[in-house]
Amino acid sequence: MTINPLIPIPVMIVICALVIVMKRKGAWNFIRQIIVAILLFLINIRIMIPTGEVVEFNNNIDILFVVDNTISMLAEDYDGDKRRIDGVRNDVSKIIDDFEGARYAVISFNDMANVMVPYTSDKTNVMQALNSLEGRSKTYAGGSSINVVYNTMKDYLAGTYSTHGRDDEEETDKIQLVFFISDGEMNTGDRLKSFDRLADYINGGYVLGYGTKDGGTMRVREYTASEEMTLLTYYDENGRIQTAVSKIDERTLKQLAEDMGLSYAHITDNGDIWEVIDDLQDRIETGEMTGTEQEGMIGYAETYYIFAALLFVFLIYDLVYYGLKMGRGQ
Repeated sequence: MTINPLIPIPVMIVICALVIVMKRKGAWNFIRQIIVAILLFLINIRIMIPTGEVVEFNNNIDILFVVDNTISMLAEDYDGDKRRIDGVRNDVSKIIDDFEGARYAVISFNDMANVMVPYTSDKTNVMQALNSLEGRSKTYAGGSSINVVYNTMKDYLAGTYSTHGRDDEEETDKIQLVFFISDGEMNTGDRLKSFDRLADYINGGYVLGYGTKDGGTMRVREYTASEEMTLLTYYDENGRIQTAVSKIDERTLKQLAEDMGLSYAHITDNGDIWEVIDDLQDRIETGEMTGTEQEGMIGYAETYYIFAALLFVFLIYDLVYYGLKMGRGQ
């Protein structure tokens, strides 16, 4: 148990003594007066009792966002007919807000991978980077493969791991979370390589799958500098123009999650991300991700509101009591 007084205790003792000295007539009235003084004192000292494990979301947590920036992420099948990439921006913003005080980094990939934002606590930098993601233009868009991001992720996570001093002999309470964000589409003909070596550098996180089984069409720029957006089309084997449709590949995404030791979540609308956030925060609070015997930090629960509620009841009683008394002319 600990206390955290609002007003210095000696000053509060004087105040409470004055409340008691102003004695009211009648034994019950005086008893209530004493109780009120005691409640005021207890409210002021703010008794705090140990409670369950709590997590302090500060720079002990690093969050790496790995974001698919291929043309398929422009498909319009998130939360109805919104673009997948716009859903990503919305959901990443929520994650950052709910892990306030952590550090964030962004790696994006299309036909190559790029560390867009090294670790920072500045949400503005992260969101500016995400707002710049619009996939490749139609002219430069080729096949996409998740494999292109493997080496960049490995180098970045390994470098961060080393910086934290984690090795076979030394542990740290630093928590590395990864959110791998993609629709899973791979159309270059290669198979997903194993990402299991990355699990050594990751404490937890999610693979977030965007898109639907029915798929969505994509509006893209003809050239990088052009403003006009047109539907992405292609020629079929008979030489006829067809509108391209991108569909989520959950099999690939689930395999990716299994390799890295992450959970998988299919994100289809504006509310799905909250379950992901709540799950991660619960797992952090229980110490599941620290890799040590420590189960987080001991927290303290406030008790002043209990005494404040009792004080409110006594004040309401007094209000009614003296109101009735005045009504009777006493």
